[in-house]
Amino acid sequence: MYIDTHVQLNFADYDSDRAMVIGNAKKAGVRQFVVPGVDHNSSRTAVLLARQHEGVVFAAVGFHPYEAPHNPDVSYIETLLKDEENKKYIVAVGECGLDYHEYKGEIAAGRKDVQQRLFEDQLTLARTYDKPVIIHCRDAFEDMFSVIARLPQPPRGVLHCFSGGLQDLRLAQELGLYMGVDGNVTYSKQLMTIVPHIPLSMLLLETDAPYLTPVPHRGDRNEPKYIPLIADHIAKLRNIPVADIMKATTENARALFSI
Repeated sequence: MYIDTHVQLNFADYDSDRAMVIGNAKKAGVRQFVVPGVDHNSSRTAVLLARQHEGVVFAAVGFHPYEAPHNPDVSYIETLLKDEENKKYIVAVGECGLDYHEYKGEIAAGRKDVQQRLFEDQLTLARTYDKPVIIHCRDAFEDMFSVIARLPQPPRGVLHCFSGGLQDLRLAQELGLYMGVDGNVTYSKQLMTIVPHIPLSMLLLETDAPYLTPVPHRGDRNEPKYIPLIADHIAKLRNIPVADIMKATTENARALFSI
């Protein structure tokens, strides 16, 4: 079986056919799903979905870096984490992190500082409640590593949709972080050169659905049923059986998220 460790089943994109999407994924061998929050509403919805699909859907709760300018209330995430009824449904904090992509070419030190504070606050929550983190990092690896270095000890977690270079991969490995690989590995030449260097022991499969639809379905809404396409592409890049990808990534997901 496969586990999709990052799929936005809590988004409105699936409101009309969510049950069918889950059913089609199961038919494709994708049997469990980690659904992250990006704001107040999606975090709450992720927990509700995990309650409705116990043992199949697992929630993460957090604030995406793009929420930073809206001054999100991190205490809301803590409320969800310490709720006794939620404990078995929430497996991680996130997605949280840094994203400087929209700031390229601009002076944005203040906004970057706000993102970093929001990220650090959520890392602290994850440590307090002994949860791994789902880290979003885009064009911000240097600052991401700097924020992590300020902590008493590095977090357990995954670099969602890993987009760094070999040096970033090396530093992430030293911290013990997993690397999430998504459908863009089927069309990104840069990723095709990096992914073979990720140790199988640190690899996770993600769709980031409804985004990053893999070849040959680009242009369509992404779904977790496409996880086997991602696994197959990685296997070909590494010249190993796809069964090895399935086994390693499922074991890694269970180990990190305790599912």
